[in-house]
Amino acid sequence: MGRRTLLRGLTLAVAAVLPMVGSMAAQAAPAAATAVAVCGHTSAQPTLRQGSTGDPAVIEAQCQLDLATKPSRYTPIAADGTFGPATETRVKEFQRCAGLGVDGVLGPQTWAALNTWAAEPHTCATQGTSSTAQATLCGHTDARPTLKKGAKSDEVKEVQCRLNLAMEPFHYPPLTIDGDFGGGTESRVIELQHCANLSADGTVGPNTWAKLVDWSSRNAYCTPPRPAGYPIDGLDTAKYQHPGGAPIDWKAVRASGVEFATVKATRGLNVTDAFLTADLQGARAAGLAVSPYHFYTGTAADTGGAQADRFIAAVRATGYTGQRAGDLPPVFDLERMDDGSGRCPTFGTVGDAKVWLDRVEAAFDRTPIIYTQKSFLDACLGSTTAFARYPLQLADYRQSITQPPLPNGSTTWAMWQYTDAAIFPGVQAPATGDVFNGTKAELDRLANR
Repeated sequence: MGRRTLLRGLTLAVAAVLPMVGSMAAQAAPAAATAVAVCGHTSAQPTLRQGSTGDPAVIEAQCQLDLATKPSRYTPIAADGTFGPATETRVKEFQRCAGLGVDGVLGPQTWAALNTWAAEPHTCATQGTSSTAQATLCGHTDARPTLKKGAKSDEVKEVQCRLNLAMEPFHYPPLTIDGDFGGGTESRVIELQHCANLSADGTVGPNTWAKLVDWSSRNAYCTPPRPAGYPIDGLDTAKYQHPGGAPIDWKAVRASGVEFATVKATRGLNVTDAFLTADLQGARAAGLAVSPYHFYTGTAADTGGAQADRFIAAVRATGYTGQRAGDLPPVFDLERMDDGSGRCPTFGTVGDAKVWLDRVEAAFDRTPIIYTQKSFLDACLGSTTAFARYPLQLADYRQSITQPPLPNGSTTWAMWQYTDAAIFPGVQAPATGDVFNGTKAELDRLANR
């Protein structure tokens, strides 16, 4: 798995610190909000209008406008310190996006909304159009020195700002533009280098600068590789997608093109996810095909049956039967321990897993889907072929493969969880992203539709 793990939960535990994303018109911050120098120029926010020049606040505003509107595919404008017609037009476009009065003037309300939109990925109801790429975007410096971890300078601010403009923000949460080349900046540089097929050394040299300047200045992004040839998208959710108890807007998820979801129901013998009912019912009501899933723990011997009983009771209480239109089969999450150790389940056996599978299949008259990975089955369950008849949801985050490797005995897979860092409209934290191995008609058949 390289630098990522199979564990669903641990990689998402940081989710609580991330902001809401997606289509959020009229989400302007109140005028009394503290002014923020998102781009690192100045926190002074005087009222600005066409004709304003020579004020660092103009450069800050232009840079923030670029960060705020590029997620909606607007080509960045020049951050040159001159409030001309192009800047006024972009202010008006932003005001429409944010549900503000449209006058082209940067007053307190527009500044407050701009601070929020520039620091967090939002999208407008309508997309922008491509225009001429600009060379001056962030306004810090035109110098292009070689930079690496440990550097602290305006050139680092330029890199951080351009990384935010170059990397698709719904998978790469924006960096703080503080001029400190730390581990987060280095990791983002490496992600850019992977995306651009460059040597991934975390150093911003001439080739990396060239790609960074190119992508940041155009109506384009470096996006994380999405498996080609699988057009049907899905996601997996649990409590980690509810930072601070925030709900998921399942209608927004569905509107973004997502067609299926697996929702955490239970873990082991004593955990029921707090958002099981809301997410299972909400996703189904929004039109998604939905599965509840159980995280198997082998922390004591012969608990598969008891774990199954808990899962069955929990999902039945939500109205899930496995037979309604929209009900995908239940999912059995069979992987390494989720305690940070990466160990095989201490008492996990093929026989105990089969007890869970058989009991749940009998309860819902559906063959469960198994969420797992070939390397786990090889290392922890002796490369068993005992699960060959079950549909598979396989986790593999490597960018170098075109499909996940199949466990011994299996001939195909149903779902591929290909990333742990997808950010979907309506979900306030990163989620794992999936694709379905089949057509829409095949997904509908699996979901009783």
